[in-house]
Amino acid sequence: MISRITTLTINIFIACICCFSCTPFLQAQEKQVMSVTPPLFQLSINPGDIWQSSVKVVNGNPYPLTVYAELFNFQAVGELGQGKFIPLSEGGEGVTLAEWINLPKGPYIIPPEQTVNLSFFVEVPENASPGGHYAAIQISTEPPKESGALAVLTSQVVTSLLFMRVEGDMHESATIREFRALDAFLDEPDAKFSLRFENKGNVHLLPKGDIVITNMWGTERGTIPVNYQTHYGNVLPGTIRDFTFSWKSDFKMTDIGRYKAIATLGYGEDEIKNVSAVAYFWVIPIKWTLIVLTILGIFITLITLMVKAYVRRMLILAGVHVDKNGHREVVEEKVSPKTPRTLHTYRAVAAPIRDGVLDLRTRLTSAEESLDVITTVWRFMLSYKWFFISISALIAIFVAITLYISHATEQNQDYEVMIEETITTSATAE
Repeated sequence: MISRITTLTINIFIACICCFSCTPFLQAQEKQVMSVTPPLFQLSINPGDIWQSSVKVVNGNPYPLTVYAELFNFQAVGELGQGKFIPLSEGGEGVTLAEWINLPKGPYIIPPEQTVNLSFFVEVPENASPGGHYAAIQISTEPPKESGALAVLTSQVVTSLLFMRVEGDMHESATIREFRALDAFLDEPDAKFSLRFENKGNVHLLPKGDIVITNMWGTERGTIPVNYQTHYGNVLPGTIRDFTFSWKSDFKMTDIGRYKAIATLGYGEDEIKNVSAVAYFWVIPIKWTLIVLTILGIFITLITLMVKAYVRRMLILAGVHVDKNGHREVVEEKVSPKTPRTLHTYRAVAAPIRDGVLDLRTRLTSAEESLDVITTVWRFMLSYKWFFISISALIAIFVAITLYISHATEQNQDYEVMIEETITTSATAE
């Protein structure tokens, strides 16, 4: 019994030692740091030429690393800028870029926190097809053969891509397959755009340009730069790439309405060509739209009442009585014998205003002191209150429209732009 207990204790002790001794190793491997420079080569070369360069591998760890190099052909997958690595097959025909690269597999030992340059050269065949050719150099710490958690922790892979143009009969052609706002109606000026750029040629293209956003008054409300600060916006031959952008502007009442986004892109190295597309979207905040419609409704109602009252007064002065049902009846004129009866002259239309001016003049004639003048004017305005309310409403509408146009055509306005970028080196090997 004692022997069994002793054996069990020893086993537990050994297991604890193994666990504690492995933990720092695993943690160190989890923090393993390795990088490669440059991550992307872009070059043009003639058939039969030889091009030499090197890949710089950086070991950022306090311990040495043993790395291995492997060559893959690269192929785009989907429309998000991703791709896949295609391993070299035995007995290849020598028509792919990876087959033209001469780079020893290693192993290469990188001292702690040091850098190693892996030299290689590309020998292009005389009969190489013109256009784009694509490959990848993968640098990895070779994982153990057996699968398991330890294998996942100890494997580390970094990639450098090679995009090569072989001179000759190259065809550069592209189009914007689709450009649209992801949401046609927005509650606030915060839009996302999708731009699908199609490469119809035989060489990779890097489209560059701008997306200019304007409100319904034609005033610019933002500019989105496309591929000015990246080398990972290439579109490979025969593929479509979907670029995604976000735009957000400060909210203003004057920016309610329809927006226009114009995408203009240039591409090509031999000859710069341009393509463009237009997208529309609406910014309609429900709350503020209801407030604006309510105010407009009140203004229209006031103007309608003013016009009706003015027309009724004009008809009365012309000797035409209008009852509540809108029926007219010519009566004897008792207001002013000099008022014309015809309703089709300027004097007839202006008769209510002349009558009001005469009424005010008559009232002011009887006022002797300053206080009486103020009182008389106040009573006059009360007598014609709907007229003055309507005039005030018209002035308010004019001022509101002037301010609206002024703010809507204001050029300086803050906005934010976000460009969603997918790096092609995130592809998986096949």
